[in-house]
Amino acid sequence: MKVLYISHDARLYGAPKSLLECVRGIKKKGIEPIVVMPSAGGLQMELDRSKIENVIIPYYSCVYLGEYRAKDYAKYIWTNYKAVIRIMRLIRKERIELVHTNSLAVSVGAVAAYLMKIPHVWHFREYLKEDFGFKRLNEGTVRKLVRNSKCCIAIAEGIERKYREEYGIKPVRLYDGIECESYEYPVDLEENVKETPELLIAGAISEGKGQWDAVRAVEILVNRGREVHLSIVGNGAPAMLKALKRYVRRKNLTEYITIRPFTSKLQKLRIQSTIVLVCSKMEALGRVTAEAMLAGKIVIGTDTGGTLELIGKNEERGYLYRYDHPEELAKKIEYVLLNRQEVIKKEKQAQLFIKNLTDMDHYTDRMLQIYKKAVIK
Repeated sequence: MKVLYISHDARLYGAPKSLLECVRGIKKKGIEPIVVMPSAGGLQMELDRSKIENVIIPYYSCVYLGEYRAKDYAKYIWTNYKAVIRIMRLIRKERIELVHTNSLAVSVGAVAAYLMKIPHVWHFREYLKEDFGFKRLNEGTVRKLVRNSKCCIAIAEGIERKYREEYGIKPVRLYDGIECESYEYPVDLEENVKETPELLIAGAISEGKGQWDAVRAVEILVNRGREVHLSIVGNGAPAMLKALKRYVRRKNLTEYITIRPFTSKLQKLRIQSTIVLVCSKMEALGRVTAEAMLAGKIVIGTDTGGTLELIGKNEERGYLYRYDHPEELAKKIEYVLLNRQEVIKKEKQAQLFIKNLTDMDHYTDRMLQIYKKAVIK
C-alpha cells in the first residue's frame, strides 16, 4: 500500500518527529510512504537519511495567531490552491491509496484526498486554541473534511474528548509510538552526589510553553540559598527570548540560567539533567515528557492535558504543579531534591509505563489496521 503523509512543518519538533518515527516503523511493515512538507528542514534531512521518499510543496497552515488580513487570506487561498493541485497530481502519478495528514493545523492533504475520492486519515495532535492560542480558518470546510475522513486519530484522552464533542465524531485513541531505544537510559541511582542539580526545560520558546514559570521558580530557589542550574533549550518568539535574557541579567541569574538554541542532540542534555520541567499551559500529550521518562528522568509538569495523563492524577510517575504558579514549582523542585529514594521509584515506574504505552511495534500494527479498514471502506 502506498500512503502519502502530509506534515504541517519541516522542523524536527514534536509532531514532525513523531511522523518521522511512524513512517520509519511502518515502512518495515510493508507500507510505501511518501512524505510531503511545506519547506526544507530537519525533517527532510532525516527522511533522506532513512531513504524515505519526500517532496516539498509550499502551503500554509489553516490556523493563525493574532489578526489575519485580507491580503494574508488571499495569499493563503492562492498558495494552498496550487498545493492541492500538485498533491492531486502526486496522488495520481504515484497511485497513492490513502492520504494521512499529521496535524489539524493543515488541510491541503484532506482537500486533495476528498477531490481524488481516496481515503483520508487525520491525526489530531493538538488542541490548537488551548495549547497554542490558534484560531482556525474556514471552520465549516474543516468540519466537513473531518467528518469525511475515514478515521481520525487522537493521541490522548483529552484530545479524543475535545474533538468527539466538537465535531460529533468517534476518534480512535492511539498514543504515539516512539523509537524507545533512542531515548532509553538507566535510572541514575547516584544522581544525589551532583554538586549543582541540573534542571532542563526544552521546547519552542513561547508564552504557552511556560519558560517564565521555570525562570521564576529558579529565582525563588536561588533567593532561598538553594544552588540549582536551569538550561532553557529552544527557538521561538524573538520578543520573548529577548525578554527572558533581559530578566535573567537584571535579576543576576546568569550564573544559574543558561538559554541556548534548539538542538537535535537533546538526549545528551537530558541525561546530564536531574529534573526535566514541562511547564506548558496545555500539552496534547507531550513528547518531551515521554522522552524524559524513557531517559529515566523525573518530570515536574503542569496538571493539565497530556502532561497530567502521563504523570498521573495522583503523581504516580512524576510531580505536578499549577501553571503560572512558580512558587509551587519551586516547592516541587525542592521536594524532589530532598526525597531521592521516592524519586527513584517514580522514575522506574515512569520508564516502564511509557515503554509499554509507546511501543512502536504495537503502534504500527494498529496503524496498519486503520489503513486497511479505511481502504476497504
